[in-house]
Amino acid sequence: MKLLKYLLASIALIAGTAQANTISTTVRIDNAPINQTVAYVNFKVTDAGLFNISAVESFLSLTDPYIYLFASPASVGTFIESSDDVSFLNNNSLISRNLNIGSYVLAVSTYDFSLSEAISGYNGSVNFINDGDVKITISSHNGVAEFTNPSAVPVPAAAWLFGSALMGFAGFRRKSV
Repeated sequence: MKLLKYLLASIALIAGTAQANTISTTVRIDNAPINQTVAYVNFKVTDAGLFNISAVESFLSLTDPYIYLFASPASVGTFIESSDDVSFLNNNSLISRNLNIGSYVLAVSTYDFSLSEAISGYNGSVNFINDGDVKITISSHNGVAEFTNPSAVPVPAAAWLFGSALMGFAGFRRKSV
């Protein structure tokens, strides 16, 4: 009987220590000096399940995070869901959704953040009053997710950079002839 009690206690201890798959990171929303008004968090789901994706502003901040979830890459056609305020008194954002295996992008910025701004990578409403750090947490009891390496330059900005480089090479070539 004593052995049975120890066995049941051990099973309860193991079951009690079982944890959800949780990953988190902190992103910076800042208008100056780096002009990162939209932050992108890239992650992949390796086991499908119900995921809670939250964005929490730093202590005594006016950041008021707003998030957009996309299947990768971020575009109008891959938009899944967005969240601004959890409640009237809570400025943090939360998306609770079943996600399949695949790659996802979370666009993070402040309030007054539109879908087109989430895709373009620029939110004009970010200023020195509402910028700050936002903690992103992705958790699930039955699914598994992991962060992937984010793109250092958003795709629209990369296209402009590449285009300007090509124009520079064209101007350089004309000048030398």
